[in-house]
Amino acid sequence: MTETAQNKKIDIIRNLFSFRTLFGFGVGAFIIYFFLRNFELGEALDTFSKIKIHYFLLALIVYYASLPVRGWRWGQLMRPAGVEIGTKPLTHYYFLSWFANSLLPARIGDIYRAYLLKKNKEVSISMSIGVLFSERIFDLVLVASLVIISGSYYWGILIGTSAGDYLIFGLMAVMLLLVFFVAAIFGLPFLIGFVPEKFRDKIERFRSGLFRSSKHLPMIIISTLVIWLSEALRLYLVLQAFGVDTGFLMALFVSQAALILMAVPISPAGLGIVELLMLKVMASSGLAPELAGAITIADRIISYWSLLAFGAIAYIFSPRIR
Repeated sequence: MTETAQNKKIDIIRNLFSFRTLFGFGVGAFIIYFFLRNFELGEALDTFSKIKIHYFLLALIVYYASLPVRGWRWGQLMRPAGVEIGTKPLTHYYFLSWFANSLLPARIGDIYRAYLLKKNKEVSISMSIGVLFSERIFDLVLVASLVIISGSYYWGILIGTSAGDYLIFGLMAVMLLLVFFVAAIFGLPFLIGFVPEKFRDKIERFRSGLFRSSKHLPMIIISTLVIWLSEALRLYLVLQAFGVDTGFLMALFVSQAALILMAVPISPAGLGIVELLMLKVMASSGLAPELAGAITIADRIISYWSLLAFGAIAYIFSPRIR
């Protein structure tokens, strides 16, 4: 299970047992400990046993139905750079990268996605990184906007808490990434002449992957909106599975705030931090702590633990070069 891309190894098993990954899981486990101390676990599990399974399964379907949309959008982001790849293989690579992100901290799965494209489709790693950086900008800017729009009430709940601090840090990181993206588009042509010759080609390829096509912009924005609203819909359906009708606004805020926290490279897929934020917001909105805990557990079974299970199967039996 060792992969090589441009003289660099991407070994998922080795990274899984690295200090950085083990530290990330340690942080996640530490925060989950405090998450579990906020409610009576036995009562939460009893509440969980009464879940309306059809809503839960529909939430699971909604979660994975966004994958082809993500694969299609990835292909559209590459088209201005002259790369044409079908939605089916891109969806498969995206799923494998999701699995890697659920195991490894610091969004290593995104680099793994670029590696898969290099090994299977002969696409430059540098160009892929430019495309993925553009994708991340679209994602985070839209998600941050949805958090700000939907969070007028919930911000007051989180200010001064650890989850709120992480969320503010995440929003600040989004703004810095946006500034860097704009600077890269307009500044790299002037900087290339000052870098060593051996790096110029890679920088130029990276720049070629940065999204600058106004023609494709409307569909990219629409598909991005569909992707992240589906995250809110998943949580809304989980709430319905427990008979909780708090409206779509809370599902929108909690799901998008969780996505911001997942981008903070502390634990794999925001393990622990996301659970704590969800519990804090829902409990402070009037839900009993045990009910909020049960909802959080159910949602994370879909968005984290099912991904570990299905992703492991996809990784082991994948016909692609890994």
